[in-house]
Amino acid sequence: MKKIIATTLSGLFIKTAPWKEAHRLWFERIVEQTGDESFRQWVAKTDYFDGVNLAMARMMPDASKEERVREARRMFMQQVLGYIKENRESVVNRDVAEFFRGIRQKYALALVTTNTRDFIDEILSAAGLSDFFDIIEASPSSEEDDKVAVFERFVEKNGKPAVYFGGERKDSYDFCRQKNIFCIFANLEGAKEMSVRTAHNLDEIKEIIQQIPEG
Repeated sequence: MKKIIATTLSGLFIKTAPWKEAHRLWFERIVEQTGDESFRQWVAKTDYFDGVNLAMARMMPDASKEERVREARRMFMQQVLGYIKENRESVVNRDVAEFFRGIRQKYALALVTTNTRDFIDEILSAAGLSDFFDIIEASPSSEEDDKVAVFERFVEKNGKPAVYFGGERKDSYDFCRQKNIFCIFANLEGAKEMSVRTAHNLDEIKEIIQQIPEG
């Protein structure tokens, strides 16, 4: 049975720009539609989904919480998808993708992502990564952006991966520490360092994978 290498999508195979720009534009749209400038403050907050919930309660006062979350995430994911489609050649890290594609005979590649199930296939297709992953664990559209919940489901179904290459999500590394999962911050864009081992380029990623024990 192949060992599993689990990964993020944003920051590893695709640059972070589609998600960061979609995040900014989401709140810009809310400001435009409500006229409430205070929603801008949520862009830079780690608990930004509290702002999302406030915005959607204003926008959809008669809807259920689930309906609001579903619509909020649809709005966001459409922006992400549109950005990737328009900028495919510049946002996809082709060298990283080709390296991982080349090790699929030895390892099973798993995507652990808060991108929603409704959009993940389209996103992967737009990036030229269809049929790239052996396992995909994504968020249901009615679930808030919760990396820990997604990771918990993944581990329950598949067990612990040999290594997890993550992005700029501290919560994913906290979860890995709790579960004793070897984790690496794939910091390919020079983001602020975290208290976790970091790979700054493809060569360092290759070196880490070479250290995975056989068997």
